[in-house]
Amino acid sequence: MLFKKFPSRDEVLATVTVIMVIGSLMLALIDEKSRPQFIDLTKFAVSTYSGLLIPRSGSNDRDRN
Repeated sequence: MLFKKFPSRDEVLATVTVIMVIGSLMLALIDEKSRPQFIDLTKFAVSTYSGLLIPRSGSNDRDRN
């Protein structure tokens, strides 16, 4: 086939989250003055990722249709 399979939404989200966490932690190690902001950014990235992985309840899906 000429067409390659595109990565799923979850794979892209996981890759972006890992890159963001590693980058934020590296910057936090380099710049001690901005460490709390980078740690907050890392917490936000991880909590957003985990929040998007939680499946929606069935009642929310029925309300949409």
